[in-house]
Amino acid sequence: MNFILSSFLSTSINTTMSVVEQGALESVRRYLGGYSSGNIDESMSVIASSAEILLFGTNIDEVFRSTDEVRTALERDAGIMTNIQFGDFRSLHLETAPSLAFVLLEVPVSYEADGQNNNTLMRMGFSLVQEDGMWKISSGMVSVPFGSGSYSF
Repeated sequence: MNFILSSFLSTSINTTMSVVEQGALESVRRYLGGYSSGNIDESMSVIASSAEILLFGTNIDEVFRSTDEVRTALERDAGIMTNIQFGDFRSLHLETAPSLAFVLLEVPVSYEADGQNNNTLMRMGFSLVQEDGMWKISSGMVSVPFGSGSYSF
């Protein structure tokens, strides 16, 4: 794990989280940690393989229904974006049941693409299922909000 990610990955949101909630959040952190470091295998390790999946990215054509499609998208992003750094979670909502979890979060991110430094906010929602004793992402979406009062998309 690289040094830049260590504070992000160890950020404590709520010290009263149950072990089950901590496990679901850890899977999301692992996905984001792999994404930011370019470690595709780490991100893919928390994508469900025995359940149907559906993930939406930020671009109009980013609709992923298979692990192969997710891997291809992660590889593409790793080739375009560098120095990805997620900040501390600003907002977090987490719900768990015995075999299903939902994580909704907002996090600032900075990265380099096309020779430019970029800073934005990402909002993400993930549904996770239990698979092989760990939480795995089965659905999710990422959005980048527009400025306040923007209604033209």
